Amino acid sequence: MDGDREIQAHDGLLNVLNTLSTGGCSNKLPLDRVSLQEHRQLLHDIRRGAGEAHGITAEQVQQLLAEADKREYHDLLRAWLLWLNELILTRRLLLARPQLLVEWLLERAAQDSVVDELQLMHTLLKSLPGQHLQSFWPILSILSLPQDAEAALLLVMCQETVYVELAESEDPKLSQYLANNLLQPHYEGRWVSSQSEKLSLLLADTLQLLQKIVSKNADYAEQHAPELMGCILAHLTYAACGENPAKLHVPRRVQPAQQAAAYGAEEEDQSNSSHNKSSSGGKRNKVRKVRPRQKQKNGPSGDAAHSIPQERLLLLSNIDYGCLTGDTEACTLSDSEAQQAAPKALRQQQASVRISALHLMSALTKQLPRRSLYGYWHVIFPSDEGSQTHHLLHLAKNDANSRCRALALQLAGQLLYGSKGYLSQAHSRGPCTFTPFSVSLARSVMTVYRSLTSILDREYAPPVLTQCLKCLAILVQATPFDHLEMGFVYEFVLPVKRLAKTGGNTPVTVAALLVMEMLVATPRLTQEMACAVGLCPSQRMEHNEEQEREHLLELCDSEAEEENEHDHEQKHGQGQKQRQEQVDPPKRLTEQPSIPRNSWLLRMVLRYLNCPTTEPPLRLECYQVLLAMTTHIGLLRKEQAHLGRVIASGLMYANADVRLHAARCLDSMGYQMGRALPEPSDRDLELSFWLGLLPHIFAAFCAEAAPGPLKCALCDSLSNIGAVTFEDLPTGLRRSLVTFLSGCSSDDAEEPLVRAAALRALAVFAHHPSLKANLVFVENVAELTLRLTSDTQMAVRIKAAWALGNISDALLAGGSGNSERVYDELLDRLIQTATKCCSDHDKVRANAVRALGNLLQLQLQLLAVQRPDVAQEKTQAQTAIIKLLDCMRTAGGAKVKWNACYAIGSLVKHRAFFSGNAGLGDLLFPSLCQLIVQHANFKVRINATAVLLQVEQRADFGFHFTLVWRSLLQALERSNALDSFEEYNHRDGLQQQLCLAIVHLLALALPIDLPACHEDLEHCVDVVVPNWRRVAYRMIPEQSAPLFTCSPLLEQRLHSTAITQRPALNFIVKTLRLDP
Repeated sequence: MDGDREIQAHDGLLNVLNTLSTGGCSNKLPLDRVSLQEHRQLLHDIRRGAGEAHGITAEQVQQLLAEADKREYHDLLRAWLLWLNELILTRRLLLARPQLLVEWLLERAAQDSVVDELQLMHTLLKSLPGQHLQSFWPILSILSLPQDAEAALLLVMCQETVYVELAESEDPKLSQYLANNLLQPHYEGRWVSSQSEKLSLLLADTLQLLQKIVSKNADYAEQHAPELMGCILAHLTYAACGENPAKLHVPRRVQPAQQAAAYGAEEEDQSNSSHNKSSSGGKRNKVRKVRPRQKQKNGPSGDAAHSIPQERLLLLSNIDYGCLTGDTEACTLSDSEAQQAAPKALRQQQASVRISALHLMSALTKQLPRRSLYGYWHVIFPSDEGSQTHHLLHLAKNDANSRCRALALQLAGQLLYGSKGYLSQAHSRGPCTFTPFSVSLARSVMTVYRSLTSILDREYAPPVLTQCLKCLAILVQATPFDHLEMGFVYEFVLPVKRLAKTGGNTPVTVAALLVMEMLVATPRLTQEMACAVGLCPSQRMEHNEEQEREHLLELCDSEAEEENEHDHEQKHGQGQKQRQEQVDPPKRLTEQPSIPRNSWLLRMVLRYLNCPTTEPPLRLECYQVLLAMTTHIGLLRKEQAHLGRVIASGLMYANADVRLHAARCLDSMGYQMGRALPEPSDRDLELSFWLGLLPHIFAAFCAEAAPGPLKCALCDSLSNIGAVTFEDLPTGLRRSLVTFLSGCSSDDAEEPLVRAAALRALAVFAHHPSLKANLVFVENVAELTLRLTSDTQMAVRIKAAWALGNISDALLAGGSGNSERVYDELLDRLIQTATKCCSDHDKVRANAVRALGNLLQLQLQLLAVQRPDVAQEKTQAQTAIIKLLDCMRTAGGAKVKWNACYAIGSLVKHRAFFSGNAGLGDLLFPSLCQLIVQHANFKVRINATAVLLQVEQRADFGFHFTLVWRSLLQALERSNALDSFEEYNHRDGLQQQLCLAIVHLLALALPIDLPACHEDLEHCVDVVVPNWRRVAYRMIPEQSAPLFTCSPLLEQRLHSTAITQRPALNFIVKTLRLDP
């Protein structure tokens, strides 16, 4: 084909030369002999290569072309340009120094853009190495697009060819100038009436070049977002329904909504401050994490592998869907006639315009900060049903091309990701006199739900359904359901259930279950949500309204489905019974009661997990749904037998990922069951649950080539056996558990993370009643802990430090009421190890300071007993205490600081702390005062103030008494200044602790301290008194008694106080007096 075009171009050039040589052109003079000979000679030299690459000087070609242009031989110039273009395309012509010819063509393009010249220039630019293109950028970037659509397309292609090769040498000013030149013709409506066949290609290439510029210039994207967004919206509906001819709209600037933009700025500030703040303590719910796509191909990965949150996976999968998939098209019945009339190639070109617009929107939204992105919510998503057509979901619903529909839904999910804070202000109820922003946002959210539900009802292309379900899943995890009106949950759960039940297309079924996983994982389930997913008792149906009862009946499984499932369970139960005949009677799984019909989601998940033909991806998602359900374990306690059966089968499955997910599901379920004491009626169920699973846990752990992450998850699962259930286990089985975990944690051939997980489980067992008093067991676990605290992996050291903290708790609790005590050499090594860990990472230090505080209490108790030689122990204790003070004073996480404060508070109660460690007060009290007044975290301030309450004698304060008093008054004055709204919940607790500390200091104060106390209190009396009264009347009577009795007790000291100090004491009494 290329050779035919080259031959035709060559013959055309010969005809032009022959015509000019004979004077066949009426309005031109014939070429002179010399010029004609030069043209023929050049043509002969090029053809002489007989199809092989042949070198020709570009300067010679440029001179001939310039001469033809000067003499206005346009036909000859055009013939040369066409032939040269074909020769260079087919690599039959290698020009020496082609930059000269490109420069000449650039000069021509600056004066008047001609299609043939631009075509040759584009071909030359593509043939040049990338490093030679940068010199043309200053001129090429400032060229304006011509009126002709085909010429404009070629110019844009030339600009794009050079721009992609700029790399780091890009000049932002030139790129921004080019972007403005690309936008200007659209806003002028230059091609609105154009009938060119190249118009679709021009629009698509222009949007693609804008996308590349926006991706590299965040400042330009933010400054010109209104123009870019207007251009995008104008092209989103270009021939979306297959109309012919396609109608091109003139774009309009889109102004952001000021209220949403203002909220975005506030949310961004809060997110930045939360990132800068140290992490708080406490048990957190586990975030579902999955592996990147490359990891999925390579097999299972460990805990140390790179992992990402589940909702982020929805954006990473098929991120370039519009470019990577095929050209499958789908039309609604109303558009079939238009689709048949339009050529397929034209439809594909028109679809490429919409795809390019979507990619440009994706690039723009990634560059915009949240404060700007939320300002365009009203144009990206519908604000009311049927009121807009230029938005993403309208395109996803009505576009004739399935690629566009899928990409629009994928982009919608990308924009919804991370919008939980923004959507949290949506509220369906508001004042009647006007419509507040929260109500408008709530209507928009409801409209988005209805649009996605409509797509699920009418769509039949599996890729589009998958993207729609993923978009819906992201929206579900960001929606404040308790703020919105009732009824809409049923609307989208019904089609999702229909898609999840089919099972014919695994990606669609997995995506449907993903929606339900996100819905079930909502921390605060409303009654509507609980009924929709079947997590509420079936009796509640009787109390619902008629419409809600219809929804519930539609969601419930039919009688035929229940009978089929019952038959399947009977068959499966017979096989299970035969397999369990070889198992001891106490280890059998109990008889499983039937699941209520309204629990359709649980029944469906169990049905898929019990089916042997279920594919692994679907099994993984089923276990994820069960994991989400375990957060509401109170509603699943009666179904423990069913859950135990599918978890047991999952632990024995051939696929490693399925076994890992089953183990994680067991871990989460065990954790939720162990958080609360089981009811007497549920105690046997829980015991039977673990008795049936323990053999499968041991078998999965000891299986050949069991991966490390699976073993870690199994050890974590064993650690979640509650204390009550553990004590109910047979004695032999308890010993087997301890022996198994001890052997695993001491096995040097095992992975360090697995050993650490087993050690953590043993540290949990050390708090169970039957093992807590067993000093030998606790000492053995302590020895195992010492082996792992110096491991090279930080994750191992974190688990070891946590285990060390638990072991120290057990030692401290066991030593208080037991005549036996840990032997001295082990205690010294534990203190040395904990002291060393206090210099590690914050996540290690947070538990190391807790352990060090407990161990030092043990040592201080031992020092109080008669000992022959305690000099070494005193030196070691002093070194450890100084390390605790360093953790409290130096920069670090908030959890490290408040754990250090708690540890020091437990130490100062012992007289040996101050009597045997001279000079520690000079480090302790200034550090506490700094934390109490200045630290941003209120929990740190509370724990630092609590240390002062443990100091029992005035002499321990020394000359720091005045400093501590002044710091307490300043802290009470600053307690109302909130740097972050997150501290609001801790403000009352801080003020209460400060007031109690003030009472404590006044009770210890000597007469000589009163004048200084009076002076400091007088300076801030206007702030202290209101806080003092508010705290006193807010506290419960049992806790507020010290504040009410403070003034009367001080008043009793007036008679015994020196005359010079009575005014100060009298002022304090009057200031702190509370009316009964």
